[in-house]
Amino acid sequence: MNTKKELEKKDWHYYVYEENNNITLSVPIPKPAPGFDVIHTLSDYEKEKYLQIGIKALEERIQDMNDNFYNYQMNSWR
Repeated sequence: MNTKKELEKKDWHYYVYEENNNITLSVPIPKPAPGFDVIHTLSDYEKEKYLQIGIKALEERIQDMNDNFYNYQMNSWR
């Protein structure tokens, strides 16, 4: 059975989920309209660092997702 579990969140900044032994980072962005969730599945290295030191390990990734959102999977809020 697939269950998506929220590991942590900071509303309107980031959400971290675990599903099928993968950890996914979701960053909401209001622009371009109508707004999107920018999605990234952590690499093995990122996952290992996240499990060791927490969200601090993903700060650069979150910034990149905000700056270069077109390089990532995007789910529209509509």
